[in-house]
Amino acid sequence: MSDKSPEKVLQPKPANKLWPIEEEEFAQLMSVIALPRNPFRIGVAVSGGADSMALCLLLRNWVKIKGGELFAVTVDHGLRPESGIEAQWVHARLVAEGIQHDVLTRSLSDEEQEKGSSQVRARKARRDLVAGWCKEKEIFFLALGHHLDDQIETFLMRLVRQSKSDGLAGISMQRQDGDMTLIRPLLSFPKERLIETLKHCGWGWIEEPSNQRADYLRNRIRHQLPLLERQGLRKSSLERITHSLGRIRRSLQKKTDAFIDQRVRLNPVGYVEIDFRESEKFQMEIFQRVLQRTLLTVGGGNYSPKTNKLDRLLQSLIGTEPFKATLAGCEIIKKDDVLFVVRENRLVPKLSLTPGQEYLWDNRFFVQVNDEMESDSLILQTLGERGWQDLCALHPAVKNVGVSRFVRYSLPAVYLGDKIITVPHLEYLNPDWIDKIRMKMRFEPKNMLIQLPFTVA
Repeated sequence: MSDKSPEKVLQPKPANKLWPIEEEEFAQLMSVIALPRNPFRIGVAVSGGADSMALCLLLRNWVKIKGGELFAVTVDHGLRPESGIEAQWVHARLVAEGIQHDVLTRSLSDEEQEKGSSQVRARKARRDLVAGWCKEKEIFFLALGHHLDDQIETFLMRLVRQSKSDGLAGISMQRQDGDMTLIRPLLSFPKERLIETLKHCGWGWIEEPSNQRADYLRNRIRHQLPLLERQGLRKSSLERITHSLGRIRRSLQKKTDAFIDQRVRLNPVGYVEIDFRESEKFQMEIFQRVLQRTLLTVGGGNYSPKTNKLDRLLQSLIGTEPFKATLAGCEIIKKDDVLFVVRENRLVPKLSLTPGQEYLWDNRFFVQVNDEMESDSLILQTLGERGWQDLCALHPAVKNVGVSRFVRYSLPAVYLGDKIITVPHLEYLNPDWIDKIRMKMRFEPKNMLIQLPFTVA
């Protein structure tokens, strides 16, 4: 690696020649990402391929200068006979370099493999394992090795699948995923430069056989890129397109954030009120983005509703007074000059509460159960219409609690059999349980209304 000080100006490189990534280049990209002040911890997912090994090397040097801590993790699913040997090779290599490294193992069951693509199942299991590892080590920033070639391939894949402009903007350098911030510092570097960096520093890597499988769309596109280059569609042109679309997406995101700041109120009970006065002046593209985010936050879903459904909802909202509809697990109610978005009281999971455990119920409420709680038979579910009626009979004062009537039925409630034990947001606790129930609950949705900015490499 270069021993230049950060203050020095990078010297121009010869045209058409690849060279190792210098510390100053990497530090400049890391400065774009919203990282915490010292002391800090960063995790890095390492498969052993050139991408993640180069990222681990560059982060090792950067973190050392910044005074932070670096932790590396590898997941072995045992999907290939040699995967265990590869994971141990990565472990030995990184530990020899003074990098803290853990190998996590989890085999997919026969049932999991039969339900669908083993690669898709493995990806989800890997994400869950790494998330648990990060939580245990109190790591809130996880670095991934996606690079410029991945960005270009993603653009072409989404073009094939007819994605909208946001999807065509590609991958952001940072993205919130629950408590975790995923960072991708290598998005402006082609893979060839990552390989040159490893060669320059004497680091090896593993060639991943899955990169050659023709049944993956990404691999098929990767193998067609040289043909596209010969026909005049250069990688540099595709890079400029994704960069421009990324800047447009970020600009629209800023306008959406401003609208939310001025007109949207997120209630800690778990619903949203939108100031709908002078709605005829709304910029519809921005308001559609506001609705999209609101539905994800309140509905607890993992994916945005389809664009055509959002379009129909927008047309109905603007043209009707009053109005009520359902979409993406939410009820949308327009009353006077306020638009209410509340969780629909259907298809909400029930949850058995175990002492000493933490949960994110319905992707919306963080629940922490004290290990001293006496009962392990409590169920968390929505209050429901019948529950509300029973509660009013038990404790009429709940009618006076300042919670919108639109949200009552979808409030979280703890039951023991048919008996209501507590409804925290209605300030109700069964008197017999005052000294027995020990738990905390707060609205902490997986999908926040205000998001990290889409960051362009």
